[in-house]
Amino acid sequence: MLYSQTTKYCVMALAVLARQQTDQGVRIRDLARDTCIPAPFLGQLIPVLVRAGFLTSKRGRNGGLQFARPAAEIHLADVARVAEGGIFFEDCLLTLEPCDGWRGCSLHTVWGPLRDHIVSFLEETTIEDVARAGLGRLAEVEKDRALDRRTPAPLALGRQRRGVAP
Repeated sequence: MLYSQTTKYCVMALAVLARQQTDQGVRIRDLARDTCIPAPFLGQLIPVLVRAGFLTSKRGRNGGLQFARPAAEIHLADVARVAEGGIFFEDCLLTLEPCDGWRGCSLHTVWGPLRDHIVSFLEETTIEDVARAGLGRLAEVEKDRALDRRTPAPLALGRQRRGVAP
């Protein structure tokens, strides 16, 4: 039971949106820019989040994304169920099949309680909690990292790394 990229992107998008909460809607391209989530991929996630009842989406000049219900009422477990499917909470470390606890898995005595603890955390933690804890700032760090990868290092610095004096 590990988050997929899809689940991470859903949580990040919702948390950043919660930090930016205004009376006006937020455009998908602006949210994509602020989260460094590729806009085409985010464009595929938004309808899923709308159908789940987390967001509303309005087209047009005054349109954009807004929460359909408060971020304090959206739990990480809700997001994981939407992004991963309900079977996500039955995932096992050693088998490809869902783990019902009775298959004789050699790690079940260790993994079962740990999985239950993780599920409990996801059930108790809301998007508002994540936003307040600073995931929005994490998105800013990821954005800076993406920009750093696109910016070439200065030539002199590259020479110093190779032991060549500028």
